[in-house]
Amino acid sequence: MVVIGLVGASYALTDGFHFSSGSSSTVTVVSKWTYDSIPGNQYDAVAFIVHTSSVINGSFTNSGVVSVYVMTPAELVSFSRTGVVSGYDWTSGEVAPLSLYGLDVRLAASPWDLVFLNPDPLNATVIDFWTAVTETPT
Repeated sequence: MVVIGLVGASYALTDGFHFSSGSSSTVTVVSKWTYDSIPGNQYDAVAFIVHTSSVINGSFTNSGVVSVYVMTPAELVSFSRTGVVSGYDWTSGEVAPLSLYGLDVRLAASPWDLVFLNPDPLNATVIDFWTAVTETPT
């Protein structure tokens, strides 16, 4: 399987996922109503830093099957090089098409990558965030 990663130095992709800071202790990782089309056998990732133990929450729909992972930067580099998910700290498993999926993931203080993988080799999938993905200290 060949996976072409769309990960830049900041991981925030033009016309793709974007991240920004909130005005309180809650930080926005992905803004509400953000959407991204992920081509077949590819992924998109959002990098963010958790400064104290936190929970990330948010919800999205998807037009095709998608798997979501929370990886360390090293795990993402390995995945990007090999095309094989060999390490991650959390996964949604495969999320069925047209689902409304709610993220609720506890994370330790560290840099992280929120990775959306489209395993379908032929079809793109669109991710549409119904709520912002936020990081809230616990």
